[in-house]
Amino acid sequence: MRKSVLPLPMVLLLPLLVGSVDGVVRSPGDREPLWSLISDLQQVRVFRQNDGGHDFAIRGTTRFALRDEYALVAVLRDYAAYPQWLHFVTGVDELAPGADGARRLRFTTRLPWPLRDREALLESRLVPGPTTTDQVTVALSNRPRLLPPDPDYVRVPRLHGSLAFRRLGDDRVEVDYRLRLDPGGDLPAWLARLLLRDAAHFTLRRLRAAVRQPRYQGHYYSGLDLRGPGRPARAENVTKPQ
Repeated sequence: MRKSVLPLPMVLLLPLLVGSVDGVVRSPGDREPLWSLISDLQQVRVFRQNDGGHDFAIRGTTRFALRDEYALVAVLRDYAAYPQWLHFVTGVDELAPGADGARRLRFTTRLPWPLRDREALLESRLVPGPTTTDQVTVALSNRPRLLPPDPDYVRVPRLHGSLAFRRLGDDRVEVDYRLRLDPGGDLPAWLARLLLRDAAHFTLRRLRAAVRQPRYQGHYYSGLDLRGPGRPARAENVTKPQ
């Protein structure tokens, strides 16, 4: 068993960034969902948001078997391995934490020539959902002023995102990945949509494979009420039966 203490804050009352309970984002008075399916390949579905805004919004979902839920946390803590599954990302640097303990990260990306590479300065929080939903979300907020500008990169001026995990029963989980951003710089809209579609698709495909790697199995984080073989039998579970 590998045991460590989770440093991410447990912010119980932050609103989730993953829409309504049924997983579809709706506007007041709208009968039709705002998301349009644009890709359904290799058990990954990708949607584009049609709200007429200036930013670009993408959503990807996938479902898969997951007996060791702590493996997901282990993957998310392994920043050095992010480029192996987070599409277009070439590096992740951990910055000084926020005053409330929130993690602050610098992501760098490599885009196809002749596009300039991007960087994003983000704050990451772990947001447990209500006990009735069996859901937890990693919420990302943009913090573009954390560091001075880097001339080698275009800094993303606006970004909000989430990576949500929801139990489905029978040791299966649904992953919902969302991004809304202004990528900055001179980037044609059609190309931005294409890149975001690929980012959602390949990120979820590779994340699904990453959580099965042996190095991520058998972990236990005492701050999280999850299921997995690394969880000691004496660990108290007050919200969900094992």
